[in-house]
Amino acid sequence: MSRLSVEAQLVELGKLLVAARVERGLTQGELGDALGYTQPNISKMERARTRVHPHLLDKWIDILEVAPADAATMRQYNQASRADRVWNARRLAASPAWFHPVFEAEQEAAIVLKWTGERISGMLQTEDYMMEQFQAYGRTDVTDAVHERKLRAKLLDDYPDRTYKFILSESAVHRLTRAHTDNPYVALGQVRHLLGLARNHPGATIRFVPFDKGPLHVGPDFTILQFANNKLDRSFAETSNGVQTFMNESETYDTDLQSWESLSSVALSAEESAILLEEAEADLISTRTPAVRRPGDRLR
Repeated sequence: MSRLSVEAQLVELGKLLVAARVERGLTQGELGDALGYTQPNISKMERARTRVHPHLLDKWIDILEVAPADAATMRQYNQASRADRVWNARRLAASPAWFHPVFEAEQEAAIVLKWTGERISGMLQTEDYMMEQFQAYGRTDVTDAVHERKLRAKLLDDYPDRTYKFILSESAVHRLTRAHTDNPYVALGQVRHLLGLARNHPGATIRFVPFDKGPLHVGPDFTILQFANNKLDRSFAETSNGVQTFMNESETYDTDLQSWESLSSVALSAEESAILLEEAEADLISTRTPAVRRPGDRLR
């Protein structure tokens, strides 16, 4: 087994997963219902198109009553196939304590609801924007910090059929189009990234709360995670320095859910929000595109 490549081990794991499901007489949809995942996601994991989270594999094994020997082989393939990706030992060791449970929960959630004020948050950030933000706050562990953010942003690609709903303040767009950056492409790249998600991602919705409809003041950024088993539903607040609270207490969750519903009721539609991003893109192109530079000139 150790001689197989990473991709080959993923394929072998997929074959075992299919065999176990077929032996129990379940369709992908039926297994997905039991696991809290959609049929397309089950298909992707069985076809080695995406990694399988260890916790999910444990559930898979339990539901299908996989024999201990086969279960051990599945876990060995899965552990090896993940070694070069998400669970890189060095980077996990360097990650802050808040990152692990949040990232695991974001992987498992069926629905992600996120409110953002002025700061574009983890899942929505481009790499250039990540770098600019971390450096602005004096972070010295930029490489690992960017790696953590990229893992969270990649969830949108790994699980496109889940529901992601983002509500941002209009001020987030204005800060992108007006704030100073040494690299004039950072803001343009970030706006285009948001626009691409808004226009093309099947599971993502991006909406903005305009100044003339929004409240005078809103609380800090927060994320609500909802699961197939709603007993696990939780919310957390996040700042530029990481997650400050990670709770599933009903009072905290209910408060954030009420705030979300209030903000959603006054937010622009998805189409109106996409148009706002297109206007921001045009604004940046007209005002931020640098003139032709000579080699060695500093970006301004």
